[in-house]
Amino acid sequence: MLDIGCGDGANLIPMAVAYPDAQFVGFDLSQNAIARGQRMIDALGLFNIRLEARDLLEADVGGGAFDYVIAHGLYAWIPEAARDGLLASTRHHLAPNGVAFISYNALPGCRIRQIIREMLLYQLRGVEDVSERFKLARGEAERLLESYSDDVPAQHMIKSELRELLERPLEVLAHDDLGDVYAPAYLHQFLGHAGRHDLRFLTEATLGRCGEGFLPPHALDNPAFDLLAHLQQLDFKVLRSYRENLLVHAEVALDRRPRAERLSGLFVSAPVRKVHDEPDVYDVGQKRVKLPDAALRGLIDRIGAAWPAALPVADLALDDEHAEAMLRMYWTGILELHTEPPAFSAKTADRPTASPLARLQAAAGGPRLTTLRHTMVEIGDPIGLRFVAGLDGARTVGQIAADMAAEFGRPADAMKGQVLAKLDELAKLALLV
Repeated sequence: MLDIGCGDGANLIPMAVAYPDAQFVGFDLSQNAIARGQRMIDALGLFNIRLEARDLLEADVGGGAFDYVIAHGLYAWIPEAARDGLLASTRHHLAPNGVAFISYNALPGCRIRQIIREMLLYQLRGVEDVSERFKLARGEAERLLESYSDDVPAQHMIKSELRELLERPLEVLAHDDLGDVYAPAYLHQFLGHAGRHDLRFLTEATLGRCGEGFLPPHALDNPAFDLLAHLQQLDFKVLRSYRENLLVHAEVALDRRPRAERLSGLFVSAPVRKVHDEPDVYDVGQKRVKLPDAALRGLIDRIGAAWPAALPVADLALDDEHAEAMLRMYWTGILELHTEPPAFSAKTADRPTASPLARLQAAAGGPRLTTLRHTMVEIGDPIGLRFVAGLDGARTVGQIAADMAAEFGRPADAMKGQVLAKLDELAKLALLV
């Protein structure tokens, strides 16, 4: 995997920890960011990742060598020549059957954000000091928020965006809203640009937004159906403001129709909880679903009981009807599918070990820790962070309980139950290996 504009490797390093047999490369123009990332790599003792300080327009780290190429948060914030270079670099580095991920702020939804940016930059004219720019920008955003009325439709939209802006960290405000370049694009503009570099659209990366294959059969079977025009119209309809597009080489043949038989080689997982006062109803993550089919409920029960581990789909012995149902549940974000079982332990081992990255982050005071599901969790109390930092596999559960009992003046037997409960919680958060 190649990450173009990798910063300090915050995206690549967790993957390198989770998948030691894969190879990761990142480059970025900032030497300071690369140096920060390299210090983290050295502290973790990783040998499957390298970060380099390189200019996008000159970098060549292996033509056609990468199964995946990532360019996250870059395309809309760099000059036109660099955007052209980004797509050329993506094409150059991508393996023949590789997949590229390119995210960008999109139109028409980001038009309101552009308006706010222009108003803020007007107030910042002539101000060079970074901290003063942030202070002035936040002050102006707060003033605008206070002055606009929810009763005026256009002002109501701007107020909604201003509230989101004021919640962003300073570094996000600096990069996304106050940088030298801000060039959100319509889908058709981006794909036209990608096409000039012999790259074509595969799908949207975000679940629930990539349903083109689930359209009624007549749509895909109709030679006159223009998929990309259809997707652009959907962006107009929902005022899409952000896109995560997957691209492939233009010569790759695509079959956009999802086929349930492809599930057999995958793994499935979901955080399932049965709603006890409503028959046949389940909470799955943030979604609530009703499953009147008894066989489907049985499948969901098995998947939920295994969480956070993933079950081989082949072991579920699905018939065609339920395989199709599972495919649609994946599309709607109810189920997660994986090409390999996740790289964490769902159970507490006799000598529990936390992810080395999470241990390093916890030892540094956290509070945000990176899980082996490539998500972030927050552990705010110092005792909890110290507990995670100490899970290096050198001690048994009994030894951990005895050490904590001595520290807090508690009986070891009572402390062991609390330790096991905490370890179970960490396992469900995908922090244990």
